[in-house]
Amino acid sequence: MLMASNGSPAHKNKHFSQSLRHALHGVGSALKRERNLRFDLFASVVVIIAGFWLQVTRRDWLWLVLAMISVIAAELANSVVEALVRLQVGPDFDSDPLIGRLLNMAAGFVLVIGIGAALIGVLVFWPYLFGGK
Repeated sequence: MLMASNGSPAHKNKHFSQSLRHALHGVGSALKRERNLRFDLFASVVVIIAGFWLQVTRRDWLWLVLAMISVIAAELANSVVEALVRLQVGPDFDSDPLIGRLLNMAAGFVLVIGIGAALIGVLVFWPYLFGGK
């Protein structure tokens, strides 16, 4: 089997289990290397604990899960963009303003998703914490 430099197969996966294994390896690798992703995962655990403690409704859980998954997915996408830039340009990517804009836009994507998730959190948890359900 042909292998890429990172140990992943260099060809299409033949089975779903292979795809799943590689995807989980990618998430694990990102968790080891990306501090912001670890923070997002920690924040998600806090939200889950708060949701159970406050006994949020099924509909509220749907909003919370959507928000958590969106933030984590956005952070993974941002990490991919950063890694691709480093791979293509190298460690000295400050010299190209277009690269800087690309990285800023990827970070902005995470910021917008994060603000949306925070607003969802406020809208969901406010009635449980301060009344007005």
